[in-house]
Amino acid sequence: MRRLALVVVTGLVFAVGVARAQEQHPQMEEAKKDLQAAKTSLQAADHDYGGHRKQAIEAIDRALGQINQGLQTVAKKENKVEHKEQKAEKKGNEKKAENLKEKVQQMQTH
Repeated sequence: MRRLALVVVTGLVFAVGVARAQEQHPQMEEAKKDLQAAKTSLQAADHDYGGHRKQAIEAIDRALGQINQGLQTVAKKENKVEHKEQKAEKKGNEKKAENLKEKVQQMQTH
């Protein structure tokens, strides 16, 4: 039972991190929406264009996968730094906590 609770909590923390990364990285989210719209248009096309339509859809799927992986990577890094920041604050190391806050802000703008 404890193990199940741990898995659920870990999953929720990860999901929140991904959602937060998506909110903080609007260009990636916008690109994701644009690619999904392009895929929908290609899927609705009447002609296969010599196999190129299928290849374009596959390329979009790969691009969407890369975007999702990128957002997950950012979320993991931000969560790790925020966790270190919280530990530093608990230990009373304000200078280290402040440096970590700056690092999170830099990651969010890049």
